[in-house]
Amino acid sequence: MTKALRRVEKEDYARILLTETSSYDVPVIFSNIGFYWHWKKYEEGTSFFPKVMAFLFQSDDITNYTIPLPYKMRKDSESYRSLALIHPSTQIKFIELYKGFDQQMILACKESPFSIRCPETIASKYYSKNEEENRYKFRSETITTRQAETKSKYLTSYFSYRGYTRLHHFFDSTEFLSLERKYSSFWSIDIARCFDSVYTHSITWALKTKTHSKAIASTKNTFGSIFDTLMQRSNYNETAGIIIGPEISRIFSEIIFQRIDRNICRELEKKGFFNNIDYTIRRYVDDIFIFSTSDEMSQIVSKVVEDCLKFYKLSLNAGKTIKAVRPFITEKSRSLQLAKKSLRSLFDKLIGEKGSAAPDLALPPKRIYNRRRVIVAFLNEIKSACIGSPSAYEVVSGYLISVLANLLISFTERNAKYKFPEDASKNSHVDFFLVLIELVFHFYTISPSQNGSVKICIITDLACAYFDEKMPESANEVRSLIYTLSNSFFESSGFKKISKDSADFALLEALNILVALKLLGRQYLVSRTVLEKIVNITDDRRMSYFEITSLLFYIGDDLENSYRDIKKKILKDVDAILVELSDIRTNSEKVYLLLDILACPFVEDSKRRELTRRLISTVTNSAPSDHEVLDQQKKFAQYRWFTSWNRAELLSSLEKKALLKSY
Repeated sequence: MTKALRRVEKEDYARILLTETSSYDVPVIFSNIGFYWHWKKYEEGTSFFPKVMAFLFQSDDITNYTIPLPYKMRKDSESYRSLALIHPSTQIKFIELYKGFDQQMILACKESPFSIRCPETIASKYYSKNEEENRYKFRSETITTRQAETKSKYLTSYFSYRGYTRLHHFFDSTEFLSLERKYSSFWSIDIARCFDSVYTHSITWALKTKTHSKAIASTKNTFGSIFDTLMQRSNYNETAGIIIGPEISRIFSEIIFQRIDRNICRELEKKGFFNNIDYTIRRYVDDIFIFSTSDEMSQIVSKVVEDCLKFYKLSLNAGKTIKAVRPFITEKSRSLQLAKKSLRSLFDKLIGEKGSAAPDLALPPKRIYNRRRVIVAFLNEIKSACIGSPSAYEVVSGYLISVLANLLISFTERNAKYKFPEDASKNSHVDFFLVLIELVFHFYTISPSQNGSVKICIITDLACAYFDEKMPESANEVRSLIYTLSNSFFESSGFKKISKDSADFALLEALNILVALKLLGRQYLVSRTVLEKIVNITDDRRMSYFEITSLLFYIGDDLENSYRDIKKKILKDVDAILVELSDIRTNSEKVYLLLDILACPFVEDSKRRELTRRLISTVTNSAPSDHEVLDQQKKFAQYRWFTSWNRAELLSSLEKKALLKSY
């Protein structure tokens, strides 16, 4: 696949807004692309509303706290992970941190002999797919020229990383095999509530020493003290715990763990045990893996790890320790290996050899005469691979969603130039898509996840565009299958399991499926009953930010008034949240929601005018004229902030998410 190599504009430090300060694990309609664009315009002196930008986002005082916007995401079948969005004004402050201390971040991450995921250099280049490959994926007649101005949206990280981008890559590596040959004992140990337990002041201990840090505590302009202050500012000035989600939090914790790694190594040397001889450790963020010559040695190493973590106010979760002897394989890894074998067999059934009869067909699909038999046979093989281990079935399901979706993505991109000859049979292409789509939805229903729902949105867009262009006579068949499978998901036990305790937070996994359904077209809308399953729409509950924006995106202009009562409730909750704007410079929920509503074409002009008037009054402490309000309202509506309100904006966000990886 041809890719274009582009050079990073290193002087554009604002690009961290695209990669470092927001979470990957958000609804697909959410991104920082619009915020980045507005900030760049402000920096260049061409902002539509410089006074508003300065008031909301610019302050010389980095000590004022902001309140993050909390939300939850499914972690596994039994638990959830608490994440948060950082207030945009604090995100702006991190630009100066990177500008002044990016090299110190790199130096601070060169200390550990154990880390297998850490910043190594500042990224200088990035890949983006060429125009031909993007032809179907992000085709739209309404893409604005402004989107071309945000080329940096393709960046996936500010730094280039040493090690592995995903943990499973380590377990599939020759390095892991080499460690298995050398050592007979393998322990996996877990840090209890790691990010929730990180003590922000310990960043200065990690960069110097605890004693030295306390001695210079009054010094506020060092790298460690500034980083510490910003992490507190982003989280209500809390020193216990850091926000989960943004890459900046992982870098903050990585610097602390780098020092802990060195301390572990030193303490074991005092006991006469040496790295790469008696033992070694591999650490991926907060996952720690001990390799040693015996279980007795692993026990010694584990105790030293525990003691060194305790110094930094961290502790081990004893109940999650996994121990293995050669071969280093668990139920989950065994099931994954068997699943990969089944995948190879499935691919052989779906994809043939490239032939001279159709040289433009890079991945020629095979004709399948009984789709049901192929699907059932593959699912039975996967169930056999995971027999006796429900947790392995969930892990394997997530892996298969990614692999199968990536195959479909690759198929559409690599076959973009192919044109069917006159009267050519298209059945094999239809078979290929229908089999993969049904399998992806099956595994998603087994194990709903944020990453899986993003994949479903991407393949929905790709499949619809591919069929509309090449096989319009079968386009409704594909859309109908996706619609049917989505509704089946909302009826499934898997959905009921993740929704039973969701009264106080948004179901991101379900909201993203709604977005996928929206991509099918107006004739594939779901019933109000389905919407009320996804979001708890009751008078005594206020909807969350992500629920409000996702439902507004899905409902759209609602020309048929199909969702009139639901929309009325949404706007009532918007009013309840934005009734008071005096704290908008500290309250993340209010600033995200206000700016998105001001840009939302599905909210009536009168409501947006009133919000614009109140915002200007808050900024200027005076009453604006009707002309000023109308002028500013029109400008707010011209380009998104955080939520993508139309298909073109959504597709550029999907393009970004296709490149990004959650860790």
